[in-house]
Amino acid sequence: MDRRIIEIDDDYTHARTPRRVFLDRLAKITGSTAAALAILPMLENNYAQAAIVADDPRIATEKIDYQDVTGNVNAYLATPKSGPAKRGCVIAIHENRGLNPHIEDVARRVATEGFTALAPDLLSSSGAG
Repeated sequence: MDRRIIEIDDDYTHARTPRRVFLDRLAKITGSTAAALAILPMLENNYAQAAIVADDPRIATEKIDYQDVTGNVNAYLATPKSGPAKRGCVIAIHENRGLNPHIEDVARRVATEGFTALAPDLLSSSGAG
């Protein structure tokens, strides 16, 4: 994919560019509005397709919150329903967009392998999550 498309998509995704400006720039790069609209679905996140472990009877999941030095932190916890009481834990850290369905799916996948998985929303204490 053209690097210019990735750059303008990044600007749009991080709310630095209004949608209308983004679409205009995309149309200029691709040559037409029709081509821009054809490319648009390839740029969008589809979290439904990203869910590898959607509902697994071997694990339990819940939304939790805890306090840290900056305030309340929301988190997603996934644990195996069986196995040893003492087990390893994996902390799934999100990217710059906060806790999203993909990171929750990562936590579920880790839990199906026998680990406790915690996915904190590190933006929640700032009110952004």
